[in-house]
Amino acid sequence: MLIKVLFLFFILSGLAFSQNIDSLSHYEKQFNPALYDIKDLVFPNLSPTGNEETSLGFRVQVLATNRLDSANNVKNLIQSILNSTNFRSQKVYIIYEPPNYKVRVGDFENLQEASVLRKFLIENGFKYAWIVNDRIKK
Repeated sequence: MLIKVLFLFFILSGLAFSQNIDSLSHYEKQFNPALYDIKDLVFPNLSPTGNEETSLGFRVQVLATNRLDSANNVKNLIQSILNSTNFRSQKVYIIYEPPNYKVRVGDFENLQEASVLRKFLIENGFKYAWIVNDRIKK
C-alpha cells in the first residue's frame, strides 16, 4: 500500500512539474527582446542627448563582474584612493551591460592621459586595469 501511495505521489508531482515547464516554454516562445530597451526601462531619465555633452573618448576599466556589490566595493575603494591624489577630479562609473557590471574610471579625450591613470591604478593594486573606448562626459 505504501509503495502505491509513493508511486502515485511521484506521478502526480511529475505531472505538476511538467505543466510548469510547458507554461514557461509557452511564454519563452512569445517573448521578443527586440521590443524592450533595457536602458530605457531601468534608467528612463538618462540619455546621451541629455544636458551633458558626450563624445568618444577613453576610460580605464578595472573590473567586469556579474555582482553589483563587488562593483560597488571596488568603486568605493578606487574613489577613496583617487581622492588623496592628483586624480581626485576623475569620476568612477559603474556601467551595466548585461550580465556584467563594469567599473570604469575617468573621462579622457586622448589615450596618453588615460595611460597615466592606468599606470597609477596598476601601481596601486589593480594589475588588470586596461583602457577602453567609451562615451565620455565633457
